[in-house]
Amino acid sequence: MKKLLALFTLCLAFTSAYAHLQDSMSPEDLMRYYVKVFNDENIPALEDFYAFPHVKSNNGKLTTVENKNTPVIDYVGLKKTPWKFSKINQIKVLAEGANSALVELDFSRIDKDDKEFLRSTVFYVLTKDKGYWQILSLNSIGYVAGASSNK
Repeated sequence: MKKLLALFTLCLAFTSAYAHLQDSMSPEDLMRYYVKVFNDENIPALEDFYAFPHVKSNNGKLTTVENKNTPVIDYVGLKKTPWKFSKINQIKVLAEGANSALVELDFSRIDKDDKEFLRSTVFYVLTKDKGYWQILSLNSIGYVAGASSNK
């Protein structure tokens, strides 16, 4: 019995070591965590939010990101703005199925004086193709600094 318990514990530890934090998240939880990681400027963690390939449309300009060789966020461009951090105004899950979701994220960019200098809405299509939520595409209606599709 002790050997069985030890084997079970080892299997559980092995499984959780390869689990993604997104495994237990709802689409809304994913977007909240995404903004936190975005503000932390954690590129490796941000890359895990995106499916590859994925598509970005920023102000009508379409970009396909095939792999991690293209930065998922253009922090160089973003830092040319007064950006200090981004904050969520509202998240709406417009549709959700077992393996896909459509999410509307209304957010603001905040400057060093804690003043809003940009408010925007972005629509995200999420996929659960690998068993956890990832961003398959995003569409912003206006120009959003920092999106890799601005280049």
